[in-house]
Amino acid sequence: MIGKGNLIVIEYLLKPNYVWMTMIQLLLPVFLLLGLGADWYWWLVSFVFYFLYLCIGNNIGMHRYFSHRYFEMRKPVEWFVAWCAFMPGLGSPLSFVAVHNIHHRHSDQANDPHGRTRGWRSVFFCYHKFIHGNDIVFSKNLIGLMRQYHWVHEYYWLFVFGNAFIMYLISWELFLFAWAIPASLTLWAVALVLLLQHDDQGPSNTKNYMWFSFGETWHKNHHDHPSLDIHSDHGERDITYEITRILSK
Repeated sequence: MIGKGNLIVIEYLLKPNYVWMTMIQLLLPVFLLLGLGADWYWWLVSFVFYFLYLCIGNNIGMHRYFSHRYFEMRKPVEWFVAWCAFMPGLGSPLSFVAVHNIHHRHSDQANDPHGRTRGWRSVFFCYHKFIHGNDIVFSKNLIGLMRQYHWVHEYYWLFVFGNAFIMYLISWELFLFAWAIPASLTLWAVALVLLLQHDDQGPSNTKNYMWFSFGETWHKNHHDHPSLDIHSDHGERDITYEITRILSK
């Protein structure tokens, strides 16, 4: 039986971000329309930040570092990776890891927060399963993140929109091409990958989304051997792993 105090802590961990995430997704056509007519180099800036948010922030930061602790980084590198992970609106490390732990525990089952069981409409984050307190899968890593990044979780959206506003003060184009467009694209890419990583047989190894996801295609291998830091089959390349070797100590 979980006490009231523990439930408060659990709800604090899992404060949902799905509404804001979906709003940023839905604004993508507006952001793209506003960018029409911009010089080519602003679109290059947008691609660079899309890579930073998706590959460095999501694939390496949220997944392989915060969720699985496959490697260690020096503090300045960790802060940079964390900034890339926070800025697209993916949530704090606490909420991301809490949801990811449940996904591994209940993959392709009714309690899985995302994936095939949620249907194609879960390409919008608002259709992901809202987690109840008793669903939480506590781990030493999650407790450690509570101590280290509780302030980010508490003030997450203030942090994201505050940084975006600073970009706006510097330049409207910087706001649009370094945050709005790449952040929205990152949320769309992550939502699609969460669907495509699983098929009717469960987790799958597929390259169908390699062209827009910068890796993370060896999902069945990852579920079969979650403690292994390299996910690819023998002789194949794991792009995310190769980049982590550059960023790690």
